[in-house]
Amino acid sequence: MATTALDPFLDRQQKVDQLFLPFDGPTNEKRRMQHQRISAYKVILLLIYGCCFWFLMKHLLWSYVTRLLKPYYQMDYADLLDRMEINCDGILANNHNVVQTSKLMQYDTRTVEKLLLDADDRCFAIRSLFGFDRKPVSQEERDYPLAYGLIVYKNLVQILFMLSSFYRPQNEYCIAVSGGADSMFKLLIDEVDSCFDNVHVLHRPRIDWGSFEIINSTYACLELLSNSQTPWKYFQYLSGVDIPLKTNYEMVEIFKAWNDTVNTEFAQFQRQRVRSKRIEAAPLPLFKSSLSATVPRKAVDRIVQSSESRDLLRFLRNTSIPDESFWATLTGNIDKFPLPGGTDAAKWIEYRENYRKNHTAELAQSQNRTIIMRYYLSRYQLWNAKRCHGKLSSGSCIFGVDDIANVLEQPHLVAHKLYIDFEPAAYFCGLKAIRSREGRPLELDVTPYRELPQVELSAGIPYENLTHPLWLF
Repeated sequence: MATTALDPFLDRQQKVDQLFLPFDGPTNEKRRMQHQRISAYKVILLLIYGCCFWFLMKHLLWSYVTRLLKPYYQMDYADLLDRMEINCDGILANNHNVVQTSKLMQYDTRTVEKLLLDADDRCFAIRSLFGFDRKPVSQEERDYPLAYGLIVYKNLVQILFMLSSFYRPQNEYCIAVSGGADSMFKLLIDEVDSCFDNVHVLHRPRIDWGSFEIINSTYACLELLSNSQTPWKYFQYLSGVDIPLKTNYEMVEIFKAWNDTVNTEFAQFQRQRVRSKRIEAAPLPLFKSSLSATVPRKAVDRIVQSSESRDLLRFLRNTSIPDESFWATLTGNIDKFPLPGGTDAAKWIEYRENYRKNHTAELAQSQNRTIIMRYYLSRYQLWNAKRCHGKLSSGSCIFGVDDIANVLEQPHLVAHKLYIDFEPAAYFCGLKAIRSREGRPLELDVTPYRELPQVELSAGIPYENLTHPLWLF
């Protein structure tokens, strides 16, 4: 193409004009970046607004909403014992079909544990599921508070059922938790501590059967309860597999009849239980008993404040099953260790053996009776394999459906052992039977409890004049 004289000028002008053209590439990129930043800010603001809304709903509005919907919200936390459909009347009447069907019942404790763990308000869930707040209290009970000590390490749901069956707001409770318990158990037991001002949880070293830590932890509970400002009257030791056989009101009237007398077993101490020390080095003559005992406040205070009890603890550390030598030794040496409500255990055992020799036929007849009042009523525990219809564990009966009717007729304060994972219908029917009597006028005749041998001896009645000498056994 031919060039003209204007071409060089036009080329220069185009180059100059290009200097003033819009710079589209970089400008559009900048706008896109600004748009992305604005979008990110919007997302962040939405997240902040969402978090604020969640906080308001959970902490400010949720309680209001749940109050409006309370009948529906609480349906999942209805009392577990009330909701159980068990034909307890048929079981107690020994209806064969009902008994056989009830033996097949199983109880899923894991569902209950999950319900507690997932609850927004665990305290509310514990109180509601186990009926802690449904406890009628008479004026007599308010004026006569009690204290309990128990050692636990597993079976959380059973522990909560048991605790609620004994629970009253005027009483005091000490729970010693084994260091060997799993983390979930400890977590939920601590929730119980935070829910109730009168429940005190102690975290202890690992507690194994027959170990010294059993009595050591029990003593720790005694110290805690002795320092309590609550004017409780009697202390009871409980196992995690106990159920009450008496209502709180009935226990109060029984304890009044006992008149500050200790209720514990008395048996000869086996010398082979002392391992690395001479038995003569014991601070007091040794006697054997169950760990389960019922002890008046005056005696507990004396035990906690005395050097003799601490000396005994140190000695028992090197003996076999030391928890079975604590109560009877401290309460059975009133000449060497004057204890309110105590007894002369040596004289008791001597008189009992002499009576046995001279009343053989009478004793044999009494042994065949299913129900008989005896002196040790803190715990009903069956060691007779022929009369156990559940199963045996270390020689002791685990009560089942066929046993519960007889168990509920016993005069004792508690029954030992019932398991929530072995024929649980027996366990729950026992709890239901006691609950059905709560809040009713007292129908229990406490006269026989006033006639226990140790109660009469404490009142100055000689052995020869005891109302029921057969109850010494």
